[in-house]
Amino acid sequence: MPDGNTIRSVAKAMELLQLLCDAGEPLALGQISARAGLPRSTVFGLLTTMRDYDVVTQHADGKYALGLRLFEYGCRVSSSWDISAVTRPYLEHLASEVGASAMLCVHEGGRAITLEQAEGRGDLRVVSEIGARLPLYCTSQGKLFLSALPRHEAAGLLHKLQLIPYTPHTLTDPEVLLAQLEEIRQNGYAVENGEYKIGLRSISAPVYQRDGALRYTVGVIGMFRSVHSPEFHRAIGAVVSAGQMISAALGYEPVH
Repeated sequence: MPDGNTIRSVAKAMELLQLLCDAGEPLALGQISARAGLPRSTVFGLLTTMRDYDVVTQHADGKYALGLRLFEYGCRVSSSWDISAVTRPYLEHLASEVGASAMLCVHEGGRAITLEQAEGRGDLRVVSEIGARLPLYCTSQGKLFLSALPRHEAAGLLHKLQLIPYTPHTLTDPEVLLAQLEEIRQNGYAVENGEYKIGLRSISAPVYQRDGALRYTVGVIGMFRSVHSPEFHRAIGAVVSAGQMISAALGYEPVH
């Protein structure tokens, strides 16, 4: 929201860039003026200036579109982007708050892969190697990724996977798992209750990218006494909060 320090001409230029981005196609001067609610002369002056800096381009038919310089800027940002550096402070805070190891995972090749982690305090610390590949159907990280898929895609994937019973608590019935995925969607987090490793319990929450895609999960894993214990419920709140903060740091804005 503009404040006393906002330079209106710059703000208007940014609004025009957003307008061209949302349009998804080149627009004529009159179209831009009408959609922006600004005089044609003002829009023409702004577009001409931005065209000089290559952030806007003008086609042969006179219509305007986003310029190549924006692509170059995006490539520079992408090349310097380090998801581990962004999330590390949040993981360390989460591990300290909960007292269990915190980790960030990504979904690749039908597995949840550990990208980064921060060890929890205490004598009994549970850690996961960076790069560890975790099954989707019996870990909180994996089930959260599955829950983000349309039901038919999740069902198809579950029927393709070899559902190995790692522990007596592992769910290997695709229909039961699909019902659990619906609960995860409603809750906004996933829980693992000794399904992959005996005695270990974990919680994972979604991390959304700017476009709303669930690309990562953040979570904790430890030797919690029970999924019904007060400490476990406190950990759920901390994990969900961490997911929201990391998502915001990545530019995600939830739709209310």
